[in-house]
Amino acid sequence: MFKIKNLFLLMTLIMAAIFFGCQNTESPIDPFSNNNPVEISKASIPYGASIDSAALFIKVASGSEDEVTLHRITNPWQESMVTWNNFGAAYNTDVEGSFTPTLADWIHVDVTSLVYNWFDETYPNYGVLLKESSPDQFKYYNSREAGDGPYLKVWWTKDGMSGYDSTGAFADSHIRSDSGDINYGSALQLATGWQDTIEQQTLITFEIEKVYTGCTRSSGYWKTHSIYGPAPYDSTWELLGEDSTFFLSNKTYYEVSWTPPKKGNAYYILSFAYIGTALNLLGGADPFDVQDAFDEATELFETYTPKYIEGLNGNDPLRQQFLSLKSTLEQYNSGMIGPGMCQENSLKALRTE
Repeated sequence: MFKIKNLFLLMTLIMAAIFFGCQNTESPIDPFSNNNPVEISKASIPYGASIDSAALFIKVASGSEDEVTLHRITNPWQESMVTWNNFGAAYNTDVEGSFTPTLADWIHVDVTSLVYNWFDETYPNYGVLLKESSPDQFKYYNSREAGDGPYLKVWWTKDGMSGYDSTGAFADSHIRSDSGDINYGSALQLATGWQDTIEQQTLITFEIEKVYTGCTRSSGYWKTHSIYGPAPYDSTWELLGEDSTFFLSNKTYYEVSWTPPKKGNAYYILSFAYIGTALNLLGGADPFDVQDAFDEATELFETYTPKYIEGLNGNDPLRQQFLSLKSTLEQYNSGMIGPGMCQENSLKALRTE
């Protein structure tokens, strides 16, 4: 059953093979010069894109033979306030990547899996922590305050087209175990490592945003562009499934979309608009103007059967709720609200309704 909780999960991203590793091997990644040109911004990636690869770049100020590991941060933190004590070891112990900074220079480390999970919203993006396990010495890196701080590059693919975006660190800091309540957010350097029993760890956050690039199509367009035709197939239907069951209707999505609303059954009146909206959202249309109405309609379909709604009187408040939501969803599908209707075939699609 298609539910709003799983709407974006249906857009499962297929992660490509990781094509680069640590800084000691040849790689298609070319680090920027010492004057890092990446501004502090957001890495903008189209909604529905596949994350092919991602790399974190950081400039090492002093190197050694000790391995540095990367870990996913599990709680929010603020650059100007974070300390060893209030951070409270809020990171996952699973290693997301590693590197050995033997030279004082730019290095990069693969973080594809981590960025994939952030973009797919498997985990919230609270950033990455750098730490060491060897009790040897401290290592230092340039922070964003130094002007050439850490940055992230993300390569993606969507609809056969490839692209990438870069972003500088939104926030970075280091924390130190013997200075439990001191904040180092404005420091020019980051640090990892040990000296005796004193440990330092580095925290970095990058902002990644989904850019909705899709337009909307009418409910009539989606009705006729399933795998069953009669119009050419639109593969967005694959993400929903024409033959999957539509909530409590005992019918498939395709069958529901072609069911006439006998006796003015508001269930089918709303379902026609709902299916169109679901497909528009899966196609990458910005959900902002319709998300609340879509969620409300989802809850109704999860609760009521077609037979129950058919038995309601014309002015019944529940029936009127169904009809009101239908109106909102159709405004979105037809471009009256939301990102706007797709120009190609829009007039033809409207004629099929």
